[in-house]
Amino acid sequence: MLEIDDLHVSYGNIQALRGVSLRVEAGELVTIVGSNGAGKSTALLTISGVLRPRAGRVLFEGHDLSRAAPHQIVGWGISHCPEGRLIFGRLSVAENLVLGAYNRRNRAEIQQDLARVHQLFPVLFERRGQSAGTLSGGEQQMLAIGRALMSRPRMLLLDEPSLGLAPILVERIFEIIQELRRQNVTILLVEQNAFQALRIADRAYVLETGQVRLTGPAAELAHNPQVQAAYLGG
Repeated sequence: MLEIDDLHVSYGNIQALRGVSLRVEAGELVTIVGSNGAGKSTALLTISGVLRPRAGRVLFEGHDLSRAAPHQIVGWGISHCPEGRLIFGRLSVAENLVLGAYNRRNRAEIQQDLARVHQLFPVLFERRGQSAGTLSGGEQQMLAIGRALMSRPRMLLLDEPSLGLAPILVERIFEIIQELRRQNVTILLVEQNAFQALRIADRAYVLETGQVRLTGPAAELAHNPQVQAAYLGG
């Protein structure tokens, strides 16, 4: 479904990704783990068209994303839930969700997806008229995921969805990710909580200083001594 081949991305003179290659098959939950500055978020920003690669290719269902505009990429079926949530704090919860469907025209389908988001996150229905900036951190994360789902993506990019949340909310967010996967949403997950990410993923890539160092089934990597020492406190 998604194929990244020999991807190089730079911020000025700083090379953030150096020859990264990875694949995501339809229906999979794939995670990228690594420390801060490893290039995880850069990879997602490049897939969604926010950053341009210096070299390499990003293909999604036959579409070359390397030079496509972000709104085109959303239209082709990829939605990005960014690190830091980036909700519109002065707008209401309902307005934030509707903005997630900005490039869609079928009102009946939009209402169906809104009902689906409210089913996943009942608190967003309860607080639909409330300013998004007044929500708790966990509620804002739910809103960010819900907004991403409003474009009806076939692939969802999730960047650090558990960052800064209390442990009980972290568990809830990972339950929701698993539920989305059961609903046939293909997911590429970037997550510093490597223990939780490897627990729910099918496959994983370990990124270090802009390069893929290890890849394989998530369950196997969770028992890899190098991964345990570096990311799981083993």
